[in-house]
Amino acid sequence: MYQLFAIIGLGLALPVSAANYTFPVDVEVLPQGTEVSVQTTDLANMAAVMLTSREPRPLACQVAFVNGPERPVPRRVLLQPGEEATLTQFFRRHINRIRVTVDCAVE
Repeated sequence: MYQLFAIIGLGLALPVSAANYTFPVDVEVLPQGTEVSVQTTDLANMAAVMLTSREPRPLACQVAFVNGPERPVPRRVLLQPGEEATLTQFFRRHINRIRVTVDCAVE
């Protein structure tokens, strides 16, 4: 009976502890005279950035995620007026802080 309660308790504790694992995300939007909205979120070892275009013209955006010594891999997206796009990056190492650089220019 004790083993059953231990298994149930462990099953309930794992998702709760995984949900509480967060890290800070610092965002730098490079000024290009464009209007873009940026929202961030994190899930375990993955960071996500949601971009929303507020321009009347298409935007070519490049997002770079940096986590310590890992080499940043740029993500590119073409945003139409009013369109939203989500860009993600998975990290293999433990995350303490993520630095995200967003650079958008009018296409």
